[in-house]
Amino acid sequence: MRQPCKISAKRNRGLNKIILGGVMERLSLDLLVLEPSDSFELETGPNEAAIVPLAGSVEIEAGGRRYCLERKDVFTEKGSALCLPRDSRAVFTAAAHTELAVCKARTEEKGEVIFVPKEGVKEKTVGRGDWERKVVDIIDRHVDARRIVLGETFNRPAGWSSFPPHKHDTFMPGIEAKMEEIYFFRIDPVHGFGTQTIYKDGSDRTFTVKDYDAVTIPWGYHPVSAAPGTSLYYLWFLAGDERELRPNTDPDFKFLEEQANC
Repeated sequence: MRQPCKISAKRNRGLNKIILGGVMERLSLDLLVLEPSDSFELETGPNEAAIVPLAGSVEIEAGGRRYCLERKDVFTEKGSALCLPRDSRAVFTAAAHTELAVCKARTEEKGEVIFVPKEGVKEKTVGRGDWERKVVDIIDRHVDARRIVLGETFNRPAGWSSFPPHKHDTFMPGIEAKMEEIYFFRIDPVHGFGTQTIYKDGSDRTFTVKDYDAVTIPWGYHPVSAAPGTSLYYLWFLAGDERELRPNTDPDFKFLEEQANC
């Protein structure tokens, strides 16, 4: 059985591999760092790849068209995404210092290039009290991707998210879909931290997460917390045999879910 792990991303100029293919069944993650006027060619191979801007400005030529991804930073501007199909090629040209998450899911299906502009993302407030947070759906089931489901979560200082704890590691028709997931964290201020806990059936892992850390979630309930004085962001993406999210809440915390729906 694959085990959860935490990996800190390098931020060297060019493509930085964070979660390698094979660590998860389908998912992998890279960070592409470009300086002004840099050009980079990406080939997706057997993966569908969602490109999410974390900062900067870049033009991407893909599928015979040009797209622009821009963002000051994750804490002040909405995200967007360009989803590239497997066996495709894209050319990136940066207009400023740019950091792009390259979120990949292995797939046998060939899709089309999909652009999700800032105006197309869906923001919502989830939870209540100290587990209230903002969740942004970027590539949801209404976007015609092949495998990837993707979005962003924003924790307030001392707040919790992915709470009540839920999991999605078992196929249970109508109750739970089997999907694996990766979280990629940004922290403000950079010396702050959060925690990522993953647990199930007596097994558990807890990681201290800092700026530019990534955590794999192959199984289990997986709540997140932010330290006091720390605003915490994470990019999350999933893949499985289906693209329908069916998170299954830990029965011990169902009462919180019911209170939030009152």
